[in-house]
Amino acid sequence: MTEMEILKNVVRRAGELALSHYGRAVPSEKPDRSFVTEADKAVEDFLRSELPKHFPGVEVLGEEVEQGVKRDVAWVVDPIDGTANFVAGIPIWAVSVGLVEDGIPQMGAVYYPAFEEFYFAQQGKGAWLNDKRIYARRDKEIRHDDLLGLSTLSIKRMKVNLPCKVRSLGTAVACFTFVAKGSFIGGVLTDNRVWDIAAGWIIAKEAGAEVTYLLTGEPISHLSLNREQLPPQLVAPPQFIEVLRLGIQVG
Repeated sequence: MTEMEILKNVVRRAGELALSHYGRAVPSEKPDRSFVTEADKAVEDFLRSELPKHFPGVEVLGEEVEQGVKRDVAWVVDPIDGTANFVAGIPIWAVSVGLVEDGIPQMGAVYYPAFEEFYFAQQGKGAWLNDKRIYARRDKEIRHDDLLGLSTLSIKRMKVNLPCKVRSLGTAVACFTFVAKGSFIGGVLTDNRVWDIAAGWIIAKEAGAEVTYLLTGEPISHLSLNREQLPPQLVAPPQFIEVLRLGIQVG
């Protein structure tokens, strides 16, 4: 099997494990008051066990284990992105795994098991949803019924002055995957970390979108393998970047 086929197999199995807990998970609160469940921990444990079997020497940086990495290449793992949705029985949650080397995402896979959407991408090989290649929006017009995705805290802190509708789906990676398939004209994220962005970054880029810092418009060309909070980001097709930045007021 190719490296991508191996990654897809591991992430699909991780998704099936998460799905086995769906509808019966009992949450507890982390120090930041966000939810965590036994499913988050079980899925991350599975990924930490399984990925090194197939990719020896590549460390794992994940959300639920307070452990850093020592090298400049690592699998970056969000075992269940959208845990609050997962707990509430809302099917918009995903297993998200990206490979970052020298600060650049090389491969990514995002699986929404509850509705069977599997996104994946590899440098130079395009972005895919299940067996179909996908592309970000290519037209130049923002219409009244177009959708802009905002992460949970973004929708609380930002005012949108644009001719479109706003959606907050409760999972950061959806801003990337739904831009990649053309459902969103853009996505805005705040208060996230590298595991929220690594897999989505390569999927969105390979679909023709750009990932920039929201406040400056500067492309995000390097991801640090640490646990630090990232500045606000914007993911969108290049023709929409400036109009979206100008139409979003940060409170």
